[in-house]
Amino acid sequence: MATITYIKDGENSKSQLTIDGVQVDSSNYGVASNIHAIQWNGSKGTIEYNDGKNNEDITDISSFDFETKHATEKKAIADAEKKAEADIIASLTYVDKRQAEYPSIPNQLDDIYHNGIDGWKATIKAVKDKYPKS
Repeated sequence: MATITYIKDGENSKSQLTIDGVQVDSSNYGVASNIHAIQWNGSKGTIEYNDGKNNEDITDISSFDFETKHATEKKAIADAEKKAEADIIASLTYVDKRQAEYPSIPNQLDDIYHNGIDGWKATIKAVKDKYPKS
């Protein structure tokens, strides 16, 4: 279960939201204007009000939808990062891809020493076969 801290700044109506120690953009979370803070620790928490109402102990935070929205945002960010990485890889030429995957020169020399020229050729051929000339 998540640890959640939500605090609304009364002066400028901005808020801070932290979920499991990660600062989250709080603008996507609708919280009633009379709530000053929410503290949640896995299975219980407290709501603090700014309108004179007594603090309220809670055992369910699902109505605020913090965890679901946060998981959706994290997935969207991860998907965007994955797409950006795929776009970068797609833009690389076969030469770029080969250079990135070839062993370093010291490792190639070590390969020759331990496995002979034929062993080294097999290592290099595997990379060349994986990224053929266009």
